[in-house]
Amino acid sequence: MHRVRIAGRLVMGLVLGSLSPLVIDMLRELPVSAQTDVVTLASGFTPNPTVLVGTGGGDRPAAEVVNTRNSPTGPCLGFISTQPHEEVTLDNRFSNLEIRVEADLDTTLIVAGPDGVWCNDDNGSHNPAIAGEWLAGSYRIWVGNYQAGEVPRYELSITDNP
Repeated sequence: MHRVRIAGRLVMGLVLGSLSPLVIDMLRELPVSAQTDVVTLASGFTPNPTVLVGTGGGDRPAAEVVNTRNSPTGPCLGFISTQPHEEVTLDNRFSNLEIRVEADLDTTLIVAGPDGVWCNDDNGSHNPAIAGEWLAGSYRIWVGNYQAGEVPRYELSITDNP
């Protein structure tokens, strides 16, 4: 069993022989959408917080991708890709769930779910967060950056505060 890191993700699998340079180059060229984590959470999930690590940013204005300039939690700022960086499915309603980004660069957070779009660019620091009641369903999550083409490395923490 070998472990291979592809576009910031660790992939485990049986490797027969060595990978050819052509295959390695193809893996490096995977689109951002291939990096999307898909996580399902239910009441009492562990670990709490659940932390997802990835790279964000993109070359499209966030407001254009989610077709929303302002949300109840702030303006939809920054640059993102057309595909979300993370996908989270909530099996049930959460009364006080928080999604927070930690990154070295100044980032934005964009979430599109069953009851709308929420955006945040700062939550008292250069790290955005969105907290409150969340309905059951699937959520697409982007971590944006203020400069098109920059690729911020982030930790996305999901915390249930019942």
